[in-house]
Amino acid sequence: MLYQILLFLIRIALKIFCVSIKVHNKKALQQKGPLLIVANHPDSFFDALVIAANCKYPLSFLARGDVFTKPWHNFLLRALNMMPVYRQREGKEHLHKNQNSFDASVEVLKNGGVLLIFIEGTCLNKNEIQPFKKGAARILQQAVAQGVSPAVLPAVITYNGFKHFGKKVFLMLGSPFPATTFFTTNTKQQNEASQRNNFNNHVMEQMTSLFKEPPSKKYKRPLYLFPIIGIAWLWHTPLYISIKTFVAYKTKGTVFYDSVLFALLLFIYPLYLILLFILLYKTGVPNFMNCLIIAAHPLLAIIYTQSKK
Repeated sequence: MLYQILLFLIRIALKIFCVSIKVHNKKALQQKGPLLIVANHPDSFFDALVIAANCKYPLSFLARGDVFTKPWHNFLLRALNMMPVYRQREGKEHLHKNQNSFDASVEVLKNGGVLLIFIEGTCLNKNEIQPFKKGAARILQQAVAQGVSPAVLPAVITYNGFKHFGKKVFLMLGSPFPATTFFTTNTKQQNEASQRNNFNNHVMEQMTSLFKEPPSKKYKRPLYLFPIIGIAWLWHTPLYISIKTFVAYKTKGTVFYDSVLFALLLFIYPLYLILLFILLYKTGVPNFMNCLIIAAHPLLAIIYTQSKK
């Protein structure tokens, strides 16, 4: 239930945060599991939110383990069906925990779920496909060995920028293929590495063919919307600038700017509207007018963003 509530809010917030999210072959995200989506990873957790918002069924995915350290981070991330995976740079003492996440991933597929893995294993804020890790292949080998044969869906996501509001997004989806194309049961150990390499090579070919240059940063706005755009800008700029400045300071030198900015806006904006409602109520504004003003805020914010074409 919490996942569905958060996803509902995320879908609305994406309308404000993104000018457009163009999805190629969107029907591929409408199928039931077991389904493994393997995607590139240019923009931290924001990538997962974009894919989850366009997926018909609940999505589970692996995320870097070091962001699960704080209790409220851990609660929120797990509420979004995220599972931690640790890299060597985060400490060898954590690597043994990865098998728990791999086992949980296989359980998701066993139960007919949809699993997302960022096959590059790292995020660099670049619209480029990076070399692949072997985590996705290992999970598929484990799943097939246990009698599960998920479909595999390659996905490529690109942005017209990683540190600006009102971004354009391309999500390109390939053709699903069965995991048993590359993995079989009762595989001899010496063939496992070969299977993983063949799988990664095939996915690389598909993702390379799917890759599309990110859209332009240039925008055009209809002149008749300028008065509405001006009001929206005046109403939101003080809040946005303060949050943006804070996030830029906190995420300097990392790839988390978009993700943290989006998350803070997602949770702070409703609180801001509630406080504004209380303030207007205390100052004697009639309830009907008060409700109109509050409802107008997100609507104007959506118009402000969606008017950029």
